[in-house]
Amino acid sequence: MTTFRCARFPDGEVPIRTAAGLVVFIDGQAEVDGLALADALRDLPSCFEIFEETPEDWRPLQVRPGRAAPKAAWVAWAVHNGMAEADAEGLTVKQLISQFGG
Repeated sequence: MTTFRCARFPDGEVPIRTAAGLVVFIDGQAEVDGLALADALRDLPSCFEIFEETPEDWRPLQVRPGRAAPKAAWVAWAVHNGMAEADAEGLTVKQLISQFGG
């Protein structure tokens, strides 16, 4: 189960349609089972302000970050995929996504 937060809609019950189905955020939080829904939430445009909550033992190299993930997650993913950390830090998030977004 993965927990997501929606900063754009922090209050009430808000359904958000994704490519994999409907996800209902309650008071800015939704828990989803399944990789398809989690990936669909990660790939939503940044205007939705959806962020994945990461447990303390999360290792950023386990899964490709979503498009709205912070730059640090994309840098970690780029390093995992063979890029030098200094080089990855020098790129923008858009460039990292273009090169490592899958």
